[in-house]
Amino acid sequence: MNSIISYDLDEKDNQISHDTWLMQQVNAAFDRMENGLAVFVSNEEANVQMAEFKRKIHAKNNPL
Repeated sequence: MNSIISYDLDEKDNQISHDTWLMQQVNAAFDRMENGLAVFVSNEEANVQMAEFKRKIHAKNNPL
């Protein structure tokens, strides 16, 4: 029974850590936007970037 309790606590700690990380990322994005450092891309460019990102991931996982 201790293992279940410690597992639940570990999951809660991970959730808090993730929430903290996500909050930091959002705040950093708003800071960049407010300071004029944000870079906005069109939907088409975002799709191209995502396709390239996915291609690299697939190539890394399936080296043929």
